[in-house]
Amino acid sequence: MGLKKFVIFIPLFFLAGSLLFSQTLAEIAKKERERRESLKGKKAVVVTNADLAKLKKKPALEMPPAPPHQELPGEQTAMATLSPVEEAAGPSEPPGPPQREESEATLKNLQAKWEKATEYVELLTLKMSALWQQFYALDNLSSKEAVQQAIAETFIKLQDAQAEETRVRQELEKLLGQIKKDSAPSLWIR
Repeated sequence: MGLKKFVIFIPLFFLAGSLLFSQTLAEIAKKERERRESLKGKKAVVVTNADLAKLKKKPALEMPPAPPHQELPGEQTAMATLSPVEEAAGPSEPPGPPQREESEATLKNLQAKWEKATEYVELLTLKMSALWQQFYALDNLSSKEAVQQAIAETFIKLQDAQAEETRVRQELEKLLGQIKKDSAPSLWIR
C-alpha cells in the first residue's frame, strides 16, 4: 500500500515543481531580446580552426637544463687521501684537526650537492605533473604526441635525477656515520 502512494506522489511532486518554477515562452523570449540588445555595441571575436592552427604552442612549464656536475674544491682531495685498502681498514688513529676540517668541508659539499639534487627531483616531478595535465587537456592527437615525447624525456631525466639524489644521500649518510664513529670516545675494558 505504501509503494502505491510513493509511486503517485513522485510524479505529482515533479509536476508541482515544474508549475511553480516554470517560465512562459514569452518571458524567455523577452529575456533573450534584452540580452541581445545589451550585446549590440560589443564586438565579437570569432576564432576558427585555421586561427588555432597558426598559434605557436608553448609548454606549460619550462625547466632550465640541469647544471653540469661540477666537483667542489674539497671533494676530490678528501676522497683521494685514502686508498681503497685504507678506506676498508678505517682510520688507524683518531682524526686530528686537519682531517676533521677536511671531513667537515666534504660534509658541507655533500650536503649542498644533496640539496641541489633534491630540488632538481622536485622540479622534474612538478614538470611531469604539468605535462600530464597538459596531455589530458588536449584533444588534438598530433599535439598529444609532442606532449608524450616531452613526458618520456622528462621521465628519463627524473629517473636519472632520483638515482643521483639517492647516490649523494648514501654518500652523505656514509660520511656522517664515519664522522660519528671517529668522534665517539673509545672505551677500553681491562
